[in-house]
Amino acid sequence: MVSMPAIKPLTSLDFETNIFKKEKVNLARHDEYIVTEGRDLFPLLPDAFKGIKQIGCIGWGSQGPSQAQNLRDSLAEVKSDIVVKIGLRKGSRSFAEARSAGFTEENGTLGDIWETVSGSDLVLLLISDSAQAVIYGNFRI
Repeated sequence: MVSMPAIKPLTSLDFETNIFKKEKVNLARHDEYIVTEGRDLFPLLPDAFKGIKQIGCIGWGSQGPSQAQNLRDSLAEVKSDIVVKIGLRKGSRSFAEARSAGFTEENGTLGDIWETVSGSDLVLLLISDSAQAVIYGNFRI
């Protein structure tokens, strides 16, 4: 039997930003803060990611492809030099799918999970909840 680490309930779903205008919404009786608008905010991305050279996207399941490609393409549109790199398990069948979307080992945008995490300034964990449970079960949070 695998035991899950104790997870404390969120006390706040607020975040600090000097770049974007945020607004408060109430979802499921919890106040959360979001950024609205769209492509008109793209020019603000370099300031929002100031100091970040690589963003690691871990996983290529249901969320990975759209999140990673959207981020990569949005940063490219504003001519940012931030690298979006996909991190996958060694031997994963998803390597072929990520390559077909333009992520490659040769250009430094595709690699092993742990190498991607260690080389990234920001990491997006885009794997299933059950896979996260396995990862979190192996580490103390």
